[in-house]
Formats: sequence, structure tokens, C-alpha cells
Amino acid sequence: MIRALLFCSIALTATVCAQNWPQASGPNLNWKVEGAAPPLKWSVVGAENILWRTPLPEGGQSAVTIWGDRAFVTTHRPMEESSDRLEPNIVGYCLDANTGKILWKVDLPGTDPVSTAGIFSDGTTFAPIADGEHVWFFNRCGSMGCFDFNGKPVWLREFRPLTRHTNRECEPILVGDKIITVEVRNKEAGQKLERHKPVPPGIDPRDVWTYLHAIDKKTGKILWLEEVGTCVHNTPMAGKLADGRWAIAHGRGGGHSPLEEPYGVSLTLLDSGKTLWSRESKGDSSYNSHWNAKHVFWFQGPNHLVLDTSTGEILRTQNVTENVDITDAQTGKREHGFAFKASKRMPLTNQTNIIVGDWHYFLAHDIAAIGRVHIETGKTEYLRVPVQLIAGTEPKRIWDMKEALPNDTKNSRGIDIATDKRAKGTGWGHVSAASPTLVNRHLFFPIMNGTVYVINAFAETLDEKALVAINDLGPAGETWTLASFSYANGRLWMHTMKEVICIGTN
Repeated sequence: MIRALLFCSIALTATVCAQNWPQASGPNLNWKVEGAAPPLKWSVVGAENILWRTPLPEGGQSAVTIWGDRAFVTTHRPMEESSDRLEPNIVGYCLDANTGKILWKVDLPGTDPVSTAGIFSDGTTFAPIADGEHVWFFNRCGSMGCFDFNGKPVWLREFRPLTRHTNRECEPILVGDKIITVEVRNKEAGQKLERHKPVPPGIDPRDVWTYLHAIDKKTGKILWLEEVGTCVHNTPMAGKLADGRWAIAHGRGGGHSPLEEPYGVSLTLLDSGKTLWSRESKGDSSYNSHWNAKHVFWFQGPNHLVLDTSTGEILRTQNVTENVDITDAQTGKREHGFAFKASKRMPLTNQTNIIVGDWHYFLAHDIAAIGRVHIETGKTEYLRVPVQLIAGTEPKRIWDMKEALPNDTKNSRGIDIATDKRAKGTGWGHVSAASPTLVNRHLFFPIMNGTVYVINAFAETLDEKALVAINDLGPAGETWTLASFSYANGRLWMHTMKEVICIGTN
């Protein structure tokens, strides 16, 4: 603890030292923290730098929320082997953050089930939120609840979710006394939609758009709805304007023709829900809406956009699939002026982007590579990385997608809970993946098959030397996760389909 406090005293004042990880995006609302250094190398298979592992009876997708000596996470309610894997109810857990012991659990009901272990979401997709006195659990299938730190219920808000789309990316945000969620405006009309089909006659399309909702954390009451719509494919992000006001960047656009139009990016004031500006931008918006007081960073097809935060004006555009530098981490070979055929939708695996210094990092969509684009110059670099790590006494790195071991998608009780065959894939490309987490100078990129890439985010060149480590979260072919890392006091936490893991040095 002394070491952590010393580090905090010399950290940049713009960054909160991470004694807690209170929500999905951490204490700074951007997946970035300063603090005591966690292990950069570990192995669950080899029991290296693993403090504890706690199996849970059912699978879940949420990241782990940390406050003091408490860790919070959600899973689905345990299912039988004969279940159809359409489970609307979830369980919120409180664990001892130091030992992994389960302290208590609560049930959150749902109304409209979704398939478990989907590659875009399930009922457990959202991380809990904690503030030191209370914890809020979120059921994607239609409820959110507030509990004290002993598990005593304070309030439960039940609602009908949108049935047309489900997605993991619109993580709830706590700022002050407001919890920001993304929900359909007319909860009853939202039940009349069919997945991937047009709005039926007689329904106002805007009634079944999804919007930012501000929820009073003390009562569960809705305080405001924003004006321009927010797609469930997008990850809204809160931050401060140059004049000190809080705002949220959020977008519209995605696969299967989201209803909210025109597609683009908007900045909404957090105190009132009023739109500061809205900019049309054709294409997908399945990523984190990173921004700061000067710039908003966006993607439009293969192009990276830099917008003025005050006006929404597009300042710079850079194609990130042409004239790029690419390095192969296996051979060290580096090519300049390289171009590759990219997806028509977007160049990055959903939700895997993060701003670090002057670089915008992301996992590529069509090749197994970590990419970054310089926000001032547009220079773009890629580093080819192995698709999968097979850990063990003789670790093996798999470089060919076709040779990767498929996941068995089984929970800790040995029951396969995934109905979507795509869940057995690697986690690159067409999947709503985990956001990377930056701790000090290092980025932690987890992918669905349990492989983790550790990158020196401030490396002058994105080459094989920038790849600090490749770690495992369990045996290859038996490990599955869509959760991001959480960090506090020199430790990392991860939630896989089978267990919660605490990574640190003794």
C-alpha cells in the first residue's frame, strides 16, 4: 500500500490513482490509470503471478468492479444441461478482492431472454458500478438494482429492453449522482420489433430508437433522455469540456441497419441531456467513443477521423488500411507503404480502441494485428501478433487463424452454454470484444480465446520490441472471455466463462 500511495503522489494530476475500479471504464472513465505496476507476465496454466482463482457456477461476460476489499461481477443464473440457453435472470456476486471468497450474491430478474455467451452480448454483459457505499448490478434482459455493500436491496428498477438488437458495448456510466444507460425510449413499443427487420406500421420509428437515459443512482428514477439517439453498438464515453462541463460522446451506426439516423457522432451535455452538436458520418460506430477537451476521435469505414470537440468539425481524415507500416512480430520483418484489403464495415475489431498519448490504438479486424494511428500526423502502424497462445511447459504461439484451437465454451460445471457457433472462434474480427486497459505505460489487450497481449504503448516504433509479453488466462481451447481487465493497487482482475482471476505478485 505504501508503494501505491507513493506512486500516486507523483502521478499526473489529470489522472486519478487507481485504488478502486468503480465501473467498466475505471476511475477515469477511459480505461486508463496510473498506479503501482502490476505483473506484465503471468500464466494461469503455469500458476505464475496468480493470487487466486474463484470458479463461479455459471458463465458471464461482465468485467470485475473493485472497491476496496470488495470485487463485484455478474453471471447468468445456473442452467441445467437440458436448458435452451435462453436465460433472462442473472446473479450479482460480491467477492473478497484479496482472497476470492464469495461473500454474498443477489438475483436480478429479467423479462426478455437472450442467448448466453453470445459474441455480441448476453444478459450479464454490463459491469457493475460501485461508489463505496452501494453497488449497482445491470441485467441486459430488463432490470438494474441498487444494493448496499452487505447485499441488502435498496431499489430495483425493472423495464422491457429492446428486442431487435442486443450488444455489449453501451456500458453504463456513473458520473456524480447520475448513471447513464442506453435504452429504448418506448419500452412497450420496443417489444413489437423483430430482430433485423423494419419497424412495423403504426409505430413512430423514434419511439423505438435507443437513447441515453440518465438514472438517479439514489432512486432509480429517469432524470432525462437525450435528443438524437444512440446505437446499442456504440460505447458512449463521458468527459469534461474545456469549460469544465461534463459531456458524453456517443454515436449511431452499425451492423443490421440500426434504426437511429442519421449515422454519426454527437456530444451531449450530461447535466441536461441537451445536444451540443451532432455530426453525420456514414458507417459503423461499434467502438469506444474516445475524446478529450480538444478532439473527438471517430472511424468512418477505413478512415480515422479527428473532430473538433467544440464544434464537431472534421479536422483530419486518414485511411488506416493504405500506405501503412507493418511489422511481423514472428520474424521482425517490417514493410513500409503496405496496403491490405479491409472489411467494408470498419478496420477494427469492435470496442478495442483506446487513445494513448498521440496514438489511437485498436485491434485490426481482418488480420491478427494490433494497430495504431497518430492523431496529429495520421501515420499508421500495425504489428502482426500470434492468433493464440497455447500455454504449458513448452508454450506454442499459433500464427495462422486456421490452426487456432476452437473454444469448447463450457462453464465451470462442464456445460456448453453457447448456442452461437461463432463463440468458438478466436475473438478477432466480427465480435464485440473487450476494451484494452492502459496501466501506466502498458496496454493489456485480451481476446476471446484467453490470449492477452501486453504492449509498451509509448514505444517509438510499433514493432516486435513493443510486444512486452503474451500471456494466458487458462488452457487454450478451454478459456473464453469478453471482459476487460480491471486494475487496483498493483493487481489485475479478469472474468472468464469459468472463473474470476486475480493477477498479482505475492
